[in-house]
Amino acid sequence: MLQDLDPETDAITAVLSGQLDGRRLKWLNFVCADSTGALWCSVSTVADDLMDTIAHGTADGFIFRVVPDRQSARVVADKVNFPNCMALDRDEDYLYVVRTLTADVVRFPIEGETLGPQERFGRPLGGRRPDEYGPDAGRLMADPEVGRRWGMADGCAFDAAGNLWVTLVLANKIVAISPDGRATTVIEDPDGALLNGPTSIAWGGKDMRDIYIGSITAPYVLKGRSSVPGLPLIHQR
Repeated sequence: MLQDLDPETDAITAVLSGQLDGRRLKWLNFVCADSTGALWCSVSTVADDLMDTIAHGTADGFIFRVVPDRQSARVVADKVNFPNCMALDRDEDYLYVVRTLTADVVRFPIEGETLGPQERFGRPLGGRRPDEYGPDAGRLMADPEVGRRWGMADGCAFDAAGNLWVTLVLANKIVAISPDGRATTVIEDPDGALLNGPTSIAWGGKDMRDIYIGSITAPYVLKGRSSVPGLPLIHQR
């Protein structure tokens, strides 16, 4: 289900539930708002069992757009491989999409109210061997050494210089991809002593240098100071 929350009144309004154009919304993952008020939303898979998609690498995810008045929505990209977090560049020329199972980022040119063909942004940040797909994937994923190799990209956010920071949930790592596609490791904690299972990243504070990192495994949110400010989101401008 997709809902609107009014931060001033705490009123919650249902926008979508159940399905869109015959596609199930069970694994609706991320929502990104643009400067027009439209919403870009990712659905990671239409499968009943999330682990089945992870095990087989099925590319059945999709992205849809909700118009600013919330009265209609339509699918704008189909057969996307496990789309997760998304981000818009400063000029909103592209929608950047993290693909978890392939541990990489693709971007779609924004063409009015829809998207053009996807293109890879930067190199893959992890990877699986062909023999690591199938019923044993869950067991393999639990192996820290295998997890560090797979990476499993999850969250992302732009800094003010145009670098896209990406969290790698199984590798306990954050990588920044520069505008020309070069990838640099920013934070790495192989044993997960502090940075453990990072799933989301965001900037805040008056100077946009406070950085926040969420986790799927740790019972806390990390906060630190960033060497570069983040790109303000729509509500921060």
